[in-house]
Amino acid sequence: MKLLKIVALLMILSLLLAACAPGPEAPAAQAPAEQPAAAPAAEVVKEAPSLAAAVAAGTLPPLEERLPKVPFVVGPGVLLTEEDLPDWRPGRYGGTLNSAHSVADWAPDVFVMLNEPLLSAPGIGVQGIRGNVLESFEVSDDNTVFTFKLREGLKWSDGTPVTMEDVRFTWENIYGNEKLFPQGVPARFRTGYDPAGDPMTLEILDDYTFRLTSTAPYGGFLRNITIEGWNGYTVLINPSHVLKKWHPDFTPIEEMQEELQANNLTDEWWQLFRQQKWCENWHVTADRCIGYPTLNPWISVRSETPGVKVFDRNPYYWKVDTEGKQLPYIDRIVSVQVEDVEMVNQRVLAGDVDFLRESTALVKVPLYKENEARGGFRTILLDMHVDSSILYFNMTYNDETWRKVTQDLRFRQAVSLAIDRDEIIESVYYGFASKPLVSVGEEFSQYDVARANALLDEMGMTERDANGFRMVDGKPFVILVEHAAHAPDIAPVAELLSEQLKDVGLNLQVKRIDPQLWDQRILANEMQATVFWGHDQGWDSDYSGSEGAANRSFRLWSLWHLTNGAEGEEPPQWVKDMYALDAARWSAVSGSDEYNRLKEETYAWVRANLPRITVVEKVKYPMIANKDLRNVASAGYAIASNFAGEQLWFDR
Repeated sequence: MKLLKIVALLMILSLLLAACAPGPEAPAAQAPAEQPAAAPAAEVVKEAPSLAAAVAAGTLPPLEERLPKVPFVVGPGVLLTEEDLPDWRPGRYGGTLNSAHSVADWAPDVFVMLNEPLLSAPGIGVQGIRGNVLESFEVSDDNTVFTFKLREGLKWSDGTPVTMEDVRFTWENIYGNEKLFPQGVPARFRTGYDPAGDPMTLEILDDYTFRLTSTAPYGGFLRNITIEGWNGYTVLINPSHVLKKWHPDFTPIEEMQEELQANNLTDEWWQLFRQQKWCENWHVTADRCIGYPTLNPWISVRSETPGVKVFDRNPYYWKVDTEGKQLPYIDRIVSVQVEDVEMVNQRVLAGDVDFLRESTALVKVPLYKENEARGGFRTILLDMHVDSSILYFNMTYNDETWRKVTQDLRFRQAVSLAIDRDEIIESVYYGFASKPLVSVGEEFSQYDVARANALLDEMGMTERDANGFRMVDGKPFVILVEHAAHAPDIAPVAELLSEQLKDVGLNLQVKRIDPQLWDQRILANEMQATVFWGHDQGWDSDYSGSEGAANRSFRLWSLWHLTNGAEGEEPPQWVKDMYALDAARWSAVSGSDEYNRLKEETYAWVRANLPRITVVEKVKYPMIANKDLRNVASAGYAIASNFAGEQLWFDR
């Protein structure tokens, strides 16, 4: 066993060394993104052959009529930093990118590849924010007025022009409709990213320019519409020409009756609108969104095989490379649904996957390396954008004994002290992870069973059953950890936690459940505890901004915050302190001295209160890429390559 670990460690070390090696020198003729390389028009094919054939047949307009007046130009350092992708090259058209997923109607790797935010920055950062779907923006000196410009000539995937009406409709008829949004505009459009904050105001200046104004400084707004929460352009731009057909402000309810009755909704048009007709960015891989107009590089098309999702290139996509070639390079993406994460990885080993990030794990690296040649792929060791394994206790679970125990800070401190992180780092992560010094702190990242036992005894949990497990008020205290094996490391980490916590008399039982049931149980406040990842550091101390994470720690307190007190339960002051810190951070400009100070204050709050128990930080992340795939990152966050999917191409 020790020899196997040494071999695996050597394999991972070789991957790290390969990632640090300089990439091949870029061709001398390559020009920077802002200076497209000059080439005779006859020598550069500027659109995919299938699209050129459609133009020749008269079924598709010429390329110049499909692109906006100012397209987004992709070159070195644009989608990924040059440090992370030193050998960027213009690509060639063609090929199908194969992937796999394990959850019905949800292909996460494809979702990220398709997702287009309003603004963007290299990698998944917030340094150097620029236009993306939106052509450009300006911010007033006091960080309250944000002026945006649409790309003139931008078109939906069905060829319909994107207009200011798509913005106005979203703001007034979606967010402004009390049935669709009873609380009004979402938090991202409220001062300070606060659900109770003043809503921003929209002003349409002309056919291509609009303005959003907040009542107080809201410098973090740019970050929010760039990367926060993986949100896409649908937060502000939606195809009104389609959605008006299902909105009573434009279409009589009587004309919707057939669809309403088919969905057993009677007169509840708003449910039909949200559940069936409106495809937000999170829904891009759902079957119900096949044929829905999009601005993404690929569009969902119907598959003849159940469980197989197919996405064809968008002929109206608005990005080009430095040679003027319309992106994406790859013709089609196909993702096959399999039973679980293990079967996803079996498809990798068999050579049936060209790109995979979501379901990989360090524990699989030896298998990946053994099968690279046969499967025709590369294993690239990059950085994980999340803390991969976190133990969440839902402190608002509907059980008074449970609440009394888990809301006691001493309990959370004791659990953290009882975790042998060195064992987990070695056995699950092959040494390529570290103790959570940022999100837990040095004191409670240590392995100290004696102190953990003392804290639990101090709480009064001194009575034990015949098996040595602690009891509360004469009854067994059982911790049910339900997880959905969203990643290969979650199950082994959960099992190790179960074994380790026995040493302090805690009975932690692990149960694997279906991913959809996992979501349902969290939202229904029916889950006691789980193991999942969290954006502790990737989004700069994102402890309340990602409400999914807050739901896993304190569902009812989070609901109270999201609904301005209309639902859920009022949280204690220590949780309110976190929401106040978060709001203050959002008022500051990302990267400023004030912002960085507030970020560090939030980390200090986390270490002081342990709202969730982070197991490890700074985990390496293997990414699978076909050996012929180009413009693949060699460093940085693995998920950043997903976001740059439009520049991937096959060199064959």
